[in-house]
Amino acid sequence: MWLSVLKLQRFGLHGPIRTVTGRSFRMSSTTVTAAAKDTGQQMQPAKYERQPNVLRKKLSSVVPGSVNLQVLGAGANGAPSAVYLFTDQSRYLFNCGEGTQRLAHEHKTRLSRLEQIFVTRNTWTSVGGLPGLALTIQDAGVRNVGLHGPPHLDTMLQSMRRFVVLKNLQMQTIDSTICSQFEDSILSVESVVLRSEQQPERPVISYICKLKPRPGALNLVKCVEQGLSPGPLLGQLKNGQDVTLPCGKVVRSVDVTEPGETALSFVFIDVPSVDYLASLQAQSQQYKQLAASELTEVALVVHFSPPELTDHVEYRQFMDDNFSQCTQHIHLNAAVNPFSGYAAAHRIQYQLHQLDPQVFPLLAESAELQQSCPSTNLSHSLKKTKLEEKEGKEEESKSLSKDATKDTEQGVVSMTSFHLRPKKGLDRTLESKLTPEEYIKEINAVPGVSELLAQLKSETQGSQETDDSYPRIIFLGTGSCIPNKTRNVSSILIQTAANAFMLFDCGEGTHGQIVRLFGRERTREIMRQLQAVYVSHLHADHHIGLIALLSERQQLEPEQPLLLLAPRQIEPWLQFYNRQIESIADAYTLVANGELLEHPLTGEDVERLGIASIATCLVRHCPNAFGVSLTLQAQHEGAPIKVTYSGDTMPCDDLVELGRNSTVLIHEATMEDDLEEEARIKTHSTISQAIQQGRDMQAKHIILTHFSQRYAKCPRLPSTEDMQHVAIAFDNMQVTVEDLRQYHRFYPALLAMYAEYTEELEQRAVKRELKQERKRKLAQT
Repeated sequence: MWLSVLKLQRFGLHGPIRTVTGRSFRMSSTTVTAAAKDTGQQMQPAKYERQPNVLRKKLSSVVPGSVNLQVLGAGANGAPSAVYLFTDQSRYLFNCGEGTQRLAHEHKTRLSRLEQIFVTRNTWTSVGGLPGLALTIQDAGVRNVGLHGPPHLDTMLQSMRRFVVLKNLQMQTIDSTICSQFEDSILSVESVVLRSEQQPERPVISYICKLKPRPGALNLVKCVEQGLSPGPLLGQLKNGQDVTLPCGKVVRSVDVTEPGETALSFVFIDVPSVDYLASLQAQSQQYKQLAASELTEVALVVHFSPPELTDHVEYRQFMDDNFSQCTQHIHLNAAVNPFSGYAAAHRIQYQLHQLDPQVFPLLAESAELQQSCPSTNLSHSLKKTKLEEKEGKEEESKSLSKDATKDTEQGVVSMTSFHLRPKKGLDRTLESKLTPEEYIKEINAVPGVSELLAQLKSETQGSQETDDSYPRIIFLGTGSCIPNKTRNVSSILIQTAANAFMLFDCGEGTHGQIVRLFGRERTREIMRQLQAVYVSHLHADHHIGLIALLSERQQLEPEQPLLLLAPRQIEPWLQFYNRQIESIADAYTLVANGELLEHPLTGEDVERLGIASIATCLVRHCPNAFGVSLTLQAQHEGAPIKVTYSGDTMPCDDLVELGRNSTVLIHEATMEDDLEEEARIKTHSTISQAIQQGRDMQAKHIILTHFSQRYAKCPRLPSTEDMQHVAIAFDNMQVTVEDLRQYHRFYPALLAMYAEYTEELEQRAVKRELKQERKRKLAQT
C-alpha cells in the first residue's frame, strides 16, 4: 500500500503524520539528512550554511515545533531589560538596552539569525544597546533586520552614523504608530500605542503577539477518501493550505487534518509613568477581547514597566480585569529581580580577590545577593514550574498559575525561559547564578597556586594602605571594540579626591558596571560626586554609555552640570538626542578636547576635582583622537601626581611629550607582540610598544588596558623582568600609586591561576608562527 513508511519519506512532511494504524511519527530535518547519508545522497550542509537566504526561504512556510521566550536581561543592577524569542527558524528581540550584546555573548545566545527587533520606547533604556548590537550582528553576517518602535528610530540611526558604520547591514525602521501590524509565517505582532497627556509626541509601544497555531496531524485515511495521491499536495494540506485536484475538486485542509492547537498569545507591556495609565485604560477592551477569545490563549505577560508602576493600584487592577488567573506574569525590573546575570564577571573577581582583596574587591552585587538568599550559595531557590493544559484540569491549572505567579515575584534572571511550544511554562534550569565556592575551588585545584598565594600574602603583609590615598584608579572596562563576558568596553573611573570623581571614556554599560561594583546606594553618591567625563575619540566603544550616565546623574539633581571633555564632533549626536528623545542639555557643559591642545584647562572647574590642570594631545588612531594628562593637586614623594591616558593609539611621540615624567601612564595594549602588523593596520599598540611608550616618557608606573577580546583573562605577556613597573588592568580592579609598587608580586600566582589559558595563547602563537614560516618558504620558491 502507498502509505508505507518508506514512501512517506517522499512527501517531505516535517510534522506528525496520522497513519492507517493510528500511529504517528515525525520526520525532522535531522532525520532527512541522516536518511540521505544512509543512501549515499549528501545534503551538503556547508553549502546551505553559505546560503542563509535559501534555508530561510525553505523554512518560511514551516510552522516551528519549538518556540521559546528567553530572558536576556532582567533589569537588575544595571542590566538591561531584554527578551529574546527564538524558534526553529527565526529570532526576535524585544527591547535592547545597554549590555544586551554582552549578555548574549556570555550566555551563548546566537544573534546571527536575528531578524526583527521590537522596542517599546526610543529612550536609552530600550535602545541603548542598539549601536553595539548592530556592529556585532553585522560582523556575524546578518544583512537585514527590521527595527519596530516609536517614531524617530530612523533619525536616531542616522545621527549615530558617525560612530556606528553599517556597511553591510540594512536596518529597516518601522514606525509602529503608523504601521501597527507585523506578520510572518510564525507570528503576528500588533502594536498598541500609549500616549501621555503631558507629552503626546513621545508615544510608548506595547506589543500583542500571537503565534500561528500549529496545524493538526494529517489524517492519511481521509486523504485516501478524498482521492489524494502521494506528492506535494499532501505537504500543502499539512501546512494548512487548501488544494485543488487535477479533476477540479477542492480539498480543504480542515477536512483531512486533526484539530490544531489553540493559538498562544503573549504580551509585552511598558507603562513608563502614571501619565500613561489613562491611555492604558483606554486600550482595555482590546486586551479583554484577546483574553476572551476562544481561538487564542494568553499565556504570558512580560512587564517592562518600572516598579513604581507595577505596584500602582490602577495598573494592578488593569491586569486583574483583563487577564485570567492562568496567565503568567514576568516583571523585568531591579525591584523584583535579584541578579544582573553577569556571572562571568563575578567568577573572575572571586578568583582575583585571592591575590589582593583591596585591589580586586568583590562586587557589591554579590553581597546584596548573599543578604537576599544566604542559604543558597547566592543562587536563588526558584523552582521550575509548568503550566498544564486546560483539558479537564481547569481548577488544577488555576492553582498552578497562582503558584507560578508567586514564584515569579521572587524574580527572574538571565536565561530564565518560558516554553510556548511545547507548552511547558517557566523553565529555570539554565538560569544564570553565582557559585563562589566553585570559583575559588577551581583555582585552588591548579597545582602550586595555593602555595604561591600563601607566599604572596606573606610578601605583601603589612603593606595595606588607608582609604584616603588618591588618586584611586578604578577600571570599569578594559576590553576593546566589543565587550566579552569578563571585559567590558573602555571606561576608567578616577577618584581624584575624597568627594570627587572623573571618568576616562564611557563605553556601553559604564553605569551598570558602577552599580554592580559599588551597589545602588554608593553609586548614587558617586554619581553626585562625578564632576567630569573625558571622551578620547568617537568610536562607539568609548562613549556610547554617556547618555545613560547623563540621564542617571540628572535624576539625582546635582549641584552643577557635568564637565564633558570630548571631541567637538560629538555635539550633533547629543543635540539630536536632547531635541527628539529626552532632555539632557542641562546635564553637561561641553569643552572640546581640541581647545586644550594649546591651553590646558585650569581654574575653578578642575580645582574642585582636586586637579591643577588638564592637557590633551592628538594621537595616532582616527581623526579627532586625543590623549589626556591630569596634573593633580595631591603630592607623591614631594612631587605633583601626573596621570596620563593614551586613549586608542599607535606609538605616538606627542603622547610621550604630553606624559613626560608621569606618575602613572594608562596605555592601550590591544595586541600581543607578534601581532604588531595587525596592530599597525588597526592603529593600535602592542603590549611591548605600550611599555616602551611609558619608558620613553619616564613614567614611574604603567598600566596596560584595552585588550583585544581574544584575551578574556590574562593577555600574552613578555618576560616578567619587563613587567616590574607594569600592571595588567582587569575590570573592577582599583589601584593607588602605592598598590602599583606591589603589583609585580602578583604575576607568579596570577599566571599560575590561568596557566591553562595562557598555554592556549602560546599554542595559538606557535601556530601563527608556523603558518608565517610556511608562507615565507612558499614566497622563496
